[in-house]
Amino acid sequence: MIKGAGLAALTCLSATAIAADPTRISSGITSATVAIAGETSTISRDGAACPPACIQPMIAAEGIATIGELEVLAFLEGAVTNGTGLLLDTRLPGAYAAGTLPGAVNVPEPTLQGSNPYRSDLLSALGARGSDFSGAFELVLFAGGADGPEAGEGLRALLEAGYPAARLRYYRGGLAAWQALGLSVSAGQ
Repeated sequence: MIKGAGLAALTCLSATAIAADPTRISSGITSATVAIAGETSTISRDGAACPPACIQPMIAAEGIATIGELEVLAFLEGAVTNGTGLLLDTRLPGAYAAGTLPGAVNVPEPTLQGSNPYRSDLLSALGARGSDFSGAFELVLFAGGADGPEAGEGLRALLEAGYPAARLRYYRGGLAAWQALGLSVSAGQ
């Protein structure tokens, strides 16, 4: 509880977890009830079932910057245009083919996992030479939206493989935020 002169008292009363359903907010939260100045409000969600479509944290992994649309545009105009960066759509090929951010390449999240027997080949294509990542591309990963787990899971898999956090960025808003702002979408190749 926060108390102070001129400040409304704010108390978080509950945050509970239950089995996957379309009203679940994230993996640990089904709702949140708050009391502000004597008024009680419950925050809930009506959307895709969680899991897998749980609202993702703003920080995907320690040391990885989360960026917005203007930073994605600058990345496309800079690193992607210069051949030093890649914008990775981590969704499955069908979703990618239906529409993606211009300039994005499809690298589905499962291919980044350690269980993929060809991950070392993929890391090599991303510029890694064994455990040497000095020539690796700068990467921005995204998924379908703030409730798409693929980008965060892909980033954590890259870190596990030794990819430097300084060369990774997370576009949490993904395709949904991009489209909500009226930005151009292209068909996946």
